[in-house]
Amino acid sequence: MQRYYFPIIHNGRFQPDSDGEVFGSADLAGQYGARVALDIASDPEYDPGAGTVVIVVDDSGAEIERHVVGGVATAVQPARKR
Repeated sequence: MQRYYFPIIHNGRFQPDSDGEVFGSADLAGQYGARVALDIASDPEYDPGAGTVVIVVDDSGAEIERHVVGGVATAVQPARKR
């Protein structure tokens, strides 16, 4: 089990996630990140012009995925170190 973090970029501002969540794989963490993005997009008060992105990061700081909130499709970037 590994801890993953889900910081968010919203209106150009970085919102860190200091708690994270524990998952058995990067795939499961990525699925969770996609659900977070869908939850944000489904909020009736969400501004689609905010340019919100949910980032999935492992405990070593490697970026696993990015999910664009309200996008037509989920944008996934290859894993890379920050």
